[in-house]
Amino acid sequence: MKNCNVIGIDLAKNIIQVCIINKHGEVRSNKAMSPSKLKEFLTKSSPSIVAFEGASTCHYWGRFASNLSHDVRVIGPRKVKAFLQGQKTDANDALAIAVAATQPGMLFSQLKNEEQQVLQSLETSRRFLDKHRVSLENHIRAFLYEYGITVARGAKYLRESVLDILSEGSDELPHHLLAPLLSLWEQYRDTVKRVAAIEKELTQLVKKTDACQRLKALEGVGDVCAIKLFTSLGNGEGFKNGRQASAYIGVTPKQYSSGGKVSMKGIDKVGGNKVLRANLFMGARAVIKALPDKPRTSKEQWLIALIKRVGEKRACIALANKTVRTAWALLASGEKYKSTALVA
Repeated sequence: MKNCNVIGIDLAKNIIQVCIINKHGEVRSNKAMSPSKLKEFLTKSSPSIVAFEGASTCHYWGRFASNLSHDVRVIGPRKVKAFLQGQKTDANDALAIAVAATQPGMLFSQLKNEEQQVLQSLETSRRFLDKHRVSLENHIRAFLYEYGITVARGAKYLRESVLDILSEGSDELPHHLLAPLLSLWEQYRDTVKRVAAIEKELTQLVKKTDACQRLKALEGVGDVCAIKLFTSLGNGEGFKNGRQASAYIGVTPKQYSSGGKVSMKGIDKVGGNKVLRANLFMGARAVIKALPDKPRTSKEQWLIALIKRVGEKRACIALANKTVRTAWALLASGEKYKSTALVA
């Protein structure tokens, strides 16, 4: 692909900027197109390097271009920004994407297939609706507390308190607030039903997805972690080894080296996949809390010794690191996870 054109595409809803650089490094064109014109352009173009900035619809357009034999490269926005020249315009952004795509040593994001993207969309929708449910629940509690009505923790007590007020009324809650309370309660119940429906759909998809089933065999990995690991790592082809995958998620120490002196610091809490890292940490804590007094497997033996040496929290991060590396190996090889039992 050294002698082919480089097409840098700055994605947007209606107007998409397309910059073409020829094999000599000269800008052939840099113009705006509609989505339909872009499809026509990519279909007629000879196989080229097609670069996108990591943003909405980049995986959709990436799959479309890949099916037309183009070499697709998805680049993180922070990496593209380093090559931006002049003021921020669509034309300059598209040029920066094209230039970044040809830089030696540049790391590209993995292109998600449709199966990964479906699972990711459902999981993000579940998280969004669940946050909305918690927000509504807190609002209803605060709504009642303003008038001296305290509701105990838990959805059960909230339901009982609200239904009692709506059915029998309350001297503490003004009559004019019953209608707004009913509206909030109906919205809350509808949100709970929608969350349950998406969770059911996700459970069914996880059962049908072989990769997720194999990932669930790992310690501390349930449906949510399996989905996030699969959607983040794919089939493992985007990473050379498990450490690279682990660094991508953000569960490896940060390195600061200069003059031959290597310094390893704590994990980068800003970079990586923060949501997946948090889920892996919680799963690791659950595994550690359930550890038996006498280890049954080599991993349990390793964990118990590690906890004694560095403490529970650091052991959780170490287990999350090992989980990501093992997950990459399972996805890359297609094998099933087998824990090593200790010889009695």
